[in-house]
Amino acid sequence: MKNKFTLLAWIFFICGLLAYLIGWIALLMNKTFWNVPTEFWFYDAITTGIFGLFFLIYSKHTK
Repeated sequence: MKNKFTLLAWIFFICGLLAYLIGWIALLMNKTFWNVPTEFWFYDAITTGIFGLFFLIYSKHTK
């Protein structure tokens, strides 16, 4: 069970990093990708990072 939550945490971290990079690319190019406002990419990156941290902490505390 511990490995599943660790894997899930890393998936969330990678998705958060990708959203952060898409947000910066959209900001620097002054574009919107998939008709999503630029600031939402940063909100998504922060949220997925928080969920990734939650799953990583939860995987460390499970027995």
